[in-house]
Amino acid sequence: MEYTAALFDFDGTLANSNELINRTHYTVLEELFPGKYTMESVRQFNGPSLDEVYGTLVPDRKKEIITKYRQLNSELHDEMITLFTGVQKELMLLKEKAVKLAIVSTKKNDMIERGIKILGLENLFNVVIGSYSYNHYKPHPEPIYRALAELNVPHNQAIMIGDNTHDIESATNAGIPSVFVEWSQKTLKEIEPYEPTYTVKTMKELSEVIIGKNIDKQIQ
Repeated sequence: MEYTAALFDFDGTLANSNELINRTHYTVLEELFPGKYTMESVRQFNGPSLDEVYGTLVPDRKKEIITKYRQLNSELHDEMITLFTGVQKELMLLKEKAVKLAIVSTKKNDMIERGIKILGLENLFNVVIGSYSYNHYKPHPEPIYRALAELNVPHNQAIMIGDNTHDIESATNAGIPSVFVEWSQKTLKEIEPYEPTYTVKTMKELSEVIIGKNIDKQIQ
């Protein structure tokens, strides 16, 4: 087996919540800055933490606006969140192969757990690391360190999977390999400068990388 632990980002990696996140950001920002942003341009805010996004855009109102974002996101959440193709099947396969599974996300722990339940992924994850679990957001390595400690897995047996630059950078900073999933809103061209160890187009390819059946997806 290539890796004994797989650490997954949640939104945009396992959960297809891109439209949900984009719509929430757009609605909030349209009220703050009418006409300044489009549904396309708000893609840039999908990935960074809410603290980072709104701490930059409206530092004097950050707490208020984040609360508004979370209220709207919660209202839309259950009807808009879905699974990407093959996620449940491949996670179950990895579980059967005794791979330890963890979520490492900037999302609040309770919202991750809510998403897991809605998407039918209960009992698949050994550990869920959300924003309540650490002090420093990705790309800081702390969230990954926390997951590895709770899984009791050494660095050389773990891999981080994500759809955004923060996921790849966090893995690099933690000293573990990374996988970029090409169903991301980010393009491979946007991600390549961050040097992910692997890139995959499907969940099946990802499983093969993790269990060591196929390593030709490694970036040269």
